[in-house]
Amino acid sequence: MGSSSQNLLSQAASGDGRALADLLEEHTATVRRGLAGKIPRRWQSVLSLDDVLQQTYIDAFLNISRFDPEGEASFASWLASLAKYNLVDALRMLETDKRGGSYRRVQPESDDDSFVALYDLLSAVGTTPSQGAARGEARTALEQAIVQLPKVYRQVVQMYDLEGRPAEEVARALNRSPGAVYMVRVRAHRRLCDLMGRPSKYFSSV
Repeated sequence: MGSSSQNLLSQAASGDGRALADLLEEHTATVRRGLAGKIPRRWQSVLSLDDVLQQTYIDAFLNISRFDPEGEASFASWLASLAKYNLVDALRMLETDKRGGSYRRVQPESDDDSFVALYDLLSAVGTTPSQGAARGEARTALEQAIVQLPKVYRQVVQMYDLEGRPAEEVARALNRSPGAVYMVRVRAHRRLCDLMGRPSKYFSSV
């Protein structure tokens, strides 16, 4: 990485969006080459390299402040890792959905149940609502956390997790591919976990 790129990286890490955009443009071809041939043929109709790159750019903008440059190749390695994880997440979710493993196959009976089901999915520790009050507190906290999500994350959670729409329908509404929707959903869930904190605040173990 030359002095110009190093300056861009310093500016980007300090919150300069234009500098980060320039860095992403500089490294796009390299990241794309690293992903080439990694999408199985059976998923190429619902997931593209552009989907993966688009989500990777979003992740980079959201997390650049946490990036700690260590050497000239650090940014390229970081970006390649983000892209790799996005692709793995998308393929895992596509495989899970194909096998019928999504909890969405069981539709909650009420709007309140949708929030409890989502929180139960996020906690992933085998928990149940402890009291009616705790259940209400969990819903309130989850609603507040959802509001803090980036717009596209919020839209995917609302449509897929809370309204129970199929991924294909969500994809059409957001002008994205189903594979991109799954990637966004994974990122949204992880961000919600960060915002919500420990499940024991609202739930008790069974």
